[in-house]
Amino acid sequence: MAIVRDGIYLEDNPPVRSQFRVGRRDPVKSVIVVHTAESGTDTSGPDPKAENVASFIRGRSSAGSYHLVGDRDSIIQLIRFDNEAFHDRTGSNRWAIGISLAMNAADWPSLASSPRNELVTTAGQMAAIAAVWLRDRGLDLPEPRLLTKTDSDRLDASGFISHARRDPTRRTDPGAGFPWSSFFAAYQQALTDGGNEPGRDALIRQLQSLVGTTPDGIVGPLTIAALNRNWLGNDESFDVSVADTFVNNPRVIEWVQARINARDGFSVDVDGIFGPRTEAAVKTLLQRGGVITAESFLALVEPADG
Repeated sequence: MAIVRDGIYLEDNPPVRSQFRVGRRDPVKSVIVVHTAESGTDTSGPDPKAENVASFIRGRSSAGSYHLVGDRDSIIQLIRFDNEAFHDRTGSNRWAIGISLAMNAADWPSLASSPRNELVTTAGQMAAIAAVWLRDRGLDLPEPRLLTKTDSDRLDASGFISHARRDPTRRTDPGAGFPWSSFFAAYQQALTDGGNEPGRDALIRQLQSLVGTTPDGIVGPLTIAALNRNWLGNDESFDVSVADTFVNNPRVIEWVQARINARDGFSVDVDGIFGPRTEAAVKTLLQRGGVITAESFLALVEPADG
């Protein structure tokens, strides 16, 4: 599962040009429009594409935005769901929610199974986040089915539609190869999880992807070595011979911060900076020094309730 970033990006980082309308001109419906951002596709290691798309939208001089954008390991909420994003010129901005994968629509056929599954899982997670918001406002959960444009325009519409179906003369996203069946399965699984944290295997795969090893859920020598290469901390007494290099990778720090916040009583900024609050939380939570190597990472992998 992807890490969901804190905050509302385009409120916390005001764009050069307005990228959303405050409030909606029509009642929101249980319809989610699925996009790809055409940002290039990252298939290994930490995936920076969602962050890159968010930064691009912040600086663009033309209109174009989504409510959520995600990549293989992170999700960013750009705009509140009760505001209009500028994701579709055919009228759905008023009443639909727009989600986007930070990748190229044409790349689906060439993706290996691992990045493909990660992207589909992120898409399902984004859809579930939006669906739960709709449910909490008394609307039906969007049905796991692909709508036609005519269906999506109905007042009682419920489901998903591609940007291509909304605007076929201009758009092809999320691509002819987009795996709708797998997406709907991921969406339903994310709803079943009910916002609960992922299990240990999913967390291991997430961490493996971030530290640049095969995300297979198996903690073997290669994973241990990759974790030690990505050790974190500020403790001058730490024996650097335990690790290959001192990295303090911001993406790995964000994962650590998100895992810390999964524990009751902890709330640190997920900002990729191993600062005093993060260090203090690590010392309290792990009951050891403020340095994280393989043993500490694996302690954080254990689900918060286990």
